[in-house]
Amino acid sequence: MKGPFTLGIDVGTSAVKVLLLDNSGEWEMGSWPTSEGLWDNLQHWLSRRGESVVRVGITGHGPSAIVIRNGEVIGSNISWFDDSLEGCEREVTNDHILTSSRAWVPSRLAQWEKKNGPMGDGVPVQLKDLYNWELTGVVGRDTRSMRGYSGEGNFFYPDEVIGRVNTAGSKTSGISIGAEVICGCDDLTAGVLGLNANQGDLFNLANTSEHVGLVGGEPIEGLSWLPPIGRLPSLCYLSTSTGGKTLAEKFNVQPSAEAVKNFISQLENEKNSGISSDVKGQAWEAIRELNQPIKVARNMFPSGEMLIGGGLALIPQIVESRGAILRAGQEVSVLGVAKLAQRPLAVIFGAGKVGRGFLAQLLLRSGWRIHFVDSNLELVKALKDGSYAISNLATGEVDVISEYTVSSDEWRLEEASLILTSLGANGLANWAQSVGDFDREIDIILAENHPAPAKLVREHITSSKVGVAQAQVLRSCIEPTAQQVAEFGHLTVQVQDHWTLPLDADALTQPELVSCVPGFEAKPNFAVELTRKLYTYNAINAAVCYLGAERGYVWLSDAANDSEITDLATQVGVESSAALVAEFGFDEDEQRDWSGMALAKYQDVTIRDPIERNARDPIRKLGLHDRILGPLHLCIKHGLPHDSLIQTMKSALNYREPGDPAAIQLGTFVDEFGTWGALQKVALGIDESLANYLGK
Repeated sequence: MKGPFTLGIDVGTSAVKVLLLDNSGEWEMGSWPTSEGLWDNLQHWLSRRGESVVRVGITGHGPSAIVIRNGEVIGSNISWFDDSLEGCEREVTNDHILTSSRAWVPSRLAQWEKKNGPMGDGVPVQLKDLYNWELTGVVGRDTRSMRGYSGEGNFFYPDEVIGRVNTAGSKTSGISIGAEVICGCDDLTAGVLGLNANQGDLFNLANTSEHVGLVGGEPIEGLSWLPPIGRLPSLCYLSTSTGGKTLAEKFNVQPSAEAVKNFISQLENEKNSGISSDVKGQAWEAIRELNQPIKVARNMFPSGEMLIGGGLALIPQIVESRGAILRAGQEVSVLGVAKLAQRPLAVIFGAGKVGRGFLAQLLLRSGWRIHFVDSNLELVKALKDGSYAISNLATGEVDVISEYTVSSDEWRLEEASLILTSLGANGLANWAQSVGDFDREIDIILAENHPAPAKLVREHITSSKVGVAQAQVLRSCIEPTAQQVAEFGHLTVQVQDHWTLPLDADALTQPELVSCVPGFEAKPNFAVELTRKLYTYNAINAAVCYLGAERGYVWLSDAANDSEITDLATQVGVESSAALVAEFGFDEDEQRDWSGMALAKYQDVTIRDPIERNARDPIRKLGLHDRILGPLHLCIKHGLPHDSLIQTMKSALNYREPGDPAAIQLGTFVDEFGTWGALQKVALGIDESLANYLGK
């Protein structure tokens, strides 16, 4: 394994488990008895690898009562397994639904005060929060771990970074100074994460005690229920007092992989096992008994396959008899909290200029890990060989990007929290056919120059668990200058100083996750937003590039700064904006600003964007609902002026570029059918009144 690492820590009732997780998904685990403590053993286990730990997540048993006040732990701690004191029963004070068979945090705090006196301004926390405080000096907690308690202050989301390992914390633990520490979560939630369980999945955490539950959904009568928190879904569950405790107490089997496997091997060995036939019979009976409360619990949930993990999941007979799917062994909770702590992974299909120069930059700035997938083997090799640079055209700042992985055939979809594409129309169609469907919640964001990319992808990916959201790419990403190639390499991308990616909010299945990325703007009623962008930015672009081509310009910005072309483009913006306001009710001032920003973008002389690239495929751009005829028809519908859109249409019909097959085909249509006939052929259903401007 190679760093950087995410460190997961699970402080259980009987054992401490620690796990290092690398960016490829590989992990290594160690464990020791809880009675031996945490920090000294952790230092020894980490050794030099502690220097490569960049993130830490801790989970632990609970509910407990630990109080920190003025930088000190006050009084003695109350653990979840301590006997309850008479008179300390308290009601749940938040929206958790919990059984009355256990003492939850409000009761444990009453017990703490009975033993230690008034809490005052002390902050009650859980065991994992105590360890977080020892690492960072920050007192933090999450509402889910504080079962049934509704205090104020010091609350974080479980995956939220509360602080960094300080000098004292590093000396205590062996973890590098500056490593980020998340708030962490309870061991039940960590176990569900370790199973990779998703919305609608049944789960069985088979440890010292067992839990059976359902991910997501509303409360079920008679069961405990934890509401969603941050990006974590709700959990509905039932706990049992059986589990590994039965084997440990009756047969002295410790909850470790080696001990359980050895015990099962002895039971199955007819000779020389050292276990009498009577004891064997009792052991098999005990294992069968473990299934009874699980069967009862499972019947309280909707039918379906059940995912299992934990120490008992190492017993094949238990997994088989429960009809469960084995997802994890005793590492389940420590792996889960490590995954929670690890920065989420975004897989970007298409490592071209938009993928490298826009999508990756936004995600990296908000702490995500990036994996590029591209079929261009030369590009993949170049990205593997080093880094690439992003040069901001407005500020001159250069951002050198090196924290990514890349492959032509390793997709890593099972690890991904988000999928993005920037492939182009043909590439997207091929990808959608080959990627297959998904059986878990995930969102796919399509940053494509395609009229209906979501519809195309939905023909192949039909699962309701998958969100397919179209995005608007408003940042220009262009080729580097010769000087930049010499200084930073040929993978350099020059980009416009634009930092937002509008996308379809209504299509997302995990809007909370996407909203955590600054710059990702999820907008409702996105079809209208797409039309607005097409009829504003693209309409003005068409006016500039097609008239610019007629006048012999090579670069878009040169054409946009020609005074006559500026006047035409400005008027196209006015006409299109009036049509959009009339049809959709957009704010006039806001729409005027949109038009101004669009023209300013094309006039930016630092963006050396060729007219040939912008004018390419005039047949598509003369489509009935595209950038020219779309706003033109709205103007006709609402009785609005449209002379500049007519002029843009004529320039597009006259576009001839020898290297553009669509331009050649358009010329053939004009020669054969005339301009009006050609337009009728490429824009079926066009308003007949437009013939008056072209002649039949």
